[in-house]
Amino acid sequence: MRSLRIPIFILLLTMILCLYAGSSVKRCTDGWKQQLQTAADFAGREDWPQAQQALTGLYESWQMQQEWLHMVIAHQELDETESLLQRCIALCRQREGSDLQADMAELRTQFTLLDEMQRLTLRNIL
Repeated sequence: MRSLRIPIFILLLTMILCLYAGSSVKRCTDGWKQQLQTAADFAGREDWPQAQQALTGLYESWQMQQEWLHMVIAHQELDETESLLQRCIALCRQREGSDLQADMAELRTQFTLLDEMQRLTLRNIL
């Protein structure tokens, strides 16, 4: 029984770290989706300076989490999200409303995917 303490401790610690990573990613993605919705609202009203400012704020928030995200999420998913975010910013600068709304919807879906990938679920474990 004594020999099982260390492996059980390591398993519990791993599970706690997984739960923490999942909740942290959820908190981040929820905030990013809110910022994205704010930008979408401004773009819908064709308030381009405010929309661009909201997207720039979202990008800055995204950049602040990159070191940590690269430790817990596959780089390919992060690169795709980064690309979508950059495209949204470029479309906002060009004031391409219809294309911007479509890319924002795709970016929102990508944020949801990042969140789902980090949840501790049977589907993700298997």
